[in-house]
Parts: sequence; structure tokens; C-alpha cells
Amino acid sequence: MKRKLIVLIIAVAVVFSALPVSVSAASTVNINDKAVVYTPWSDYRSGDCILTSSRNMIRRAAILRGSKVWSKTTNKTLRGKATIFGLLLHNFTYSTDGLAYTVKMGMFTGNTEKERIKEFEKLIKQHPEGVVVWGKRSSIYGEHGVLLTGVKNGVPYAADSASNIGSLNKGIQKWKDTSMYSPLRCTQYWYIKSVSLASGAKAPAKGKPLKPTSATKVNTASTLKISDDNKPKSIIVGNPFVITGVIESNYRINKVTVSIIDSNGKAAISQSATPKTWVYNLSAIDPRVKFGTLATGTYTYKVTAKDEKKSATLVSGKFTVNPKPKSALKITYYNAPTSIKQGKPFVIKGKITSNKVIKTVTVQVVDNKGKVHIGDTDKVNKKSYDIKYIDARIKFGKLAKGTYKYQVIAVDTAQKRTLVNKAFTVK
Repeated sequence: MKRKLIVLIIAVAVVFSALPVSVSAASTVNINDKAVVYTPWSDYRSGDCILTSSRNMIRRAAILRGSKVWSKTTNKTLRGKATIFGLLLHNFTYSTDGLAYTVKMGMFTGNTEKERIKEFEKLIKQHPEGVVVWGKRSSIYGEHGVLLTGVKNGVPYAADSASNIGSLNKGIQKWKDTSMYSPLRCTQYWYIKSVSLASGAKAPAKGKPLKPTSATKVNTASTLKISDDNKPKSIIVGNPFVITGVIESNYRINKVTVSIIDSNGKAAISQSATPKTWVYNLSAIDPRVKFGTLATGTYTYKVTAKDEKKSATLVSGKFTVNPKPKSALKITYYNAPTSIKQGKPFVIKGKITSNKVIKTVTVQVVDNKGKVHIGDTDKVNKKSYDIKYIDARIKFGKLAKGTYKYQVIAVDTAQKRTLVNKAFTVK
């Protein structure tokens, strides 16, 4: 019995000696330190890979802002804010140390591994704290997610929760050394969209930067920037364009202006807002920027912002407003009667196409006064239509002797046009 007890004590000692040594949560800790991404078994549940990765992302963002209490963000504290039924929410906000971190989900679009890595590089440039990447069949474990921390010489680096739990403490690894397969298998990502003042936290005085309550020193230079923004390239006259983008700074944003400048350098549209906050979403000003009122021509779309420290042009790009394209409504491979015997049928054919959606097609026979003797109409709602589908309903055998006109009329979203108008006789 004593021997078994001694063996047990030795085994326990070996296990504990293999556990990583805890690191002090000092404000000077490097975001790449192993302690930042390590998780003890007591704070981990099965399926916590992207929750843990999100925790690590927020920890790293807090460290970059000078927080000394980054280690207080754990899976336990984040779980209730970021998950439901064990699944990571598409969007959530987590507050710590006086700041609120808003996390949002995005989708990858590239079709090759090279394109996916380019997407990785772009995201890391915008989010140095890292980005959580996930895929349903992305890992040896099946669905899995890791924290992408960087891309160097085309090689992605990541912190994998499976490599930093319990007795494991490998920290950030090359992608090939994690449990992940090709980066192309990652289909979704989560990133920190904005950092703002947490509810109930005391706002800094004017001219003072937004910073964690525990920080003793932070960079006092303005961090004024925009993310998730878009800009028009080519639109049709009369059509709207929805602008997007989130402007944020560590100082109060005093003014945001969205302007559209014509080719003469004059403002065709100019709308401003005075947020007096640290985060401003352009969706608030979008309804006032009416692209549909612009005439045809070339313009420059510009977004400028001013906080308590500096002014900056955040977005600028040329675009064109083009005239509405003309309809290309036409009929091909068609026939028309010239002379038929009374009581005899005639089989019609023809294919109608357009660059617009064809709403209706009418085939009819009228007399010299325009009176319809036979005919029918089909609803189409497509860009092509074969009139063979209406043939059985056009009963030429019912026509009396006389002179008539065979007509095919089509209506698309741009115009109504008589495509066939041929005279014929019934003998």
C-alpha cells in the first residue's frame, strides 16, 4: 500500500513539473508570449477552440493598448458574452478594463490557397492583435479554429488551442505545425471591429486618449482609422449605393464628412456628422448620401474625419455614373405565316431574348382595324423565352377568310416592343 502511494506521489509530481510556469500579467508582456495563449484544463471545455482563440485575440488587443489585467479575460468570463449553446456568436461585445471590444464575423472569398493567404495578410495588417479563423473540415479534429497571428514570407503563423492546453504550451507555431490543414479550408473569421468606452466607464477628458483604466502609459498619438469600408466603382444613373465603414480612434471623433466631388472639383454631395464618440458607423450617414441623384459622369468619393488630435482622409476613390443600358429585346429563329388555307393550323416558332428581364410575351392575330381575333399572353420573368410554349393556344384554324397581321409583342423591364408584325391571308 505504501509503495503504491509513493508511486502515485511521484506520478503527480511528474505531471505538475510538466505544466507550464505561469507568467505575471504585466503591462510589458509581449503579445507573442506563450502565457497569453495558454489555457489550463480548469478553463477549457470540449469544443472551446474558437472561444479560446477569441479570448486570445482580445487579450492581445488589450496588451497592445497597455492593459495590465489582460489575463482576467478567460474562457469563463467570455463564454456568456460570446457563445450560445456552445456556438460562437457571429457578433458580440466583451468589456474589460474600461473598454468594450466588439467582435464581428466575416467570410473568406478566395478560391485558391494563395488567395486565402493573401486574405490572411490583409486582415493581419488591419488587425495586429490577430484574427480567429475557422472551417468545418479545416483540421485533423474536423471543424476547428485557431488564432491567426501573422504571415511571414507567405507562411501563416497561428496559436492553436490544442497546442496550448493542460501540459502543452507550444505558443505560436507555423501553420504546418498546428492541427490545421490547408488555409483554404478556413471559411469564416472573427475580428475586432471596434474598441470603445465600456458601459459605465468614465469618459476621458477632452484631448485625452481612450485607454484601459489600468494602463499607466499608452501611445498618445491618434489612431484614427476606418475598417470594413467600401467605395463605388461604377453605378447606373438613378441607382443607390450603400456606403459602409466603421471609423474609430483613441480620441473623440469630432467630425465625419462624406463627400462626392465632380470632375470640376465641386461637391455634388456633402454630408457631415459630429459624433463626439470614439467609434462612428457610416451606416448612420448613409441615408443622406443620395447617389441616385447624381447625373452621368466621373466623380470622386471621399470620407474625411477629424478627432481631437488630427484630421485625415480615410477613403478616396474615383467612380463613374453611367447611363441606363438600352434594352436588347429581340426575337430570333422565328417564322410567320404568309398564306394559309381556312381551317388549317400553323405552327409558330421563335426565341425571344433580352439583357433585361422579360415580363410578358403576347402572340396574337389582328385584322386591319386592330381587332384581336386569336391570341394569348404568357408571364415570363426571365431573360429568354421560346414561343413554342404558347403555340398550342394560338388557333389559326379558327380564322375566317381574310387579311390579317401576325404579331409578337414582348415587354421587358425597360420597354415594350412589337418584335413581329407580318401581314398574311387566310384563303
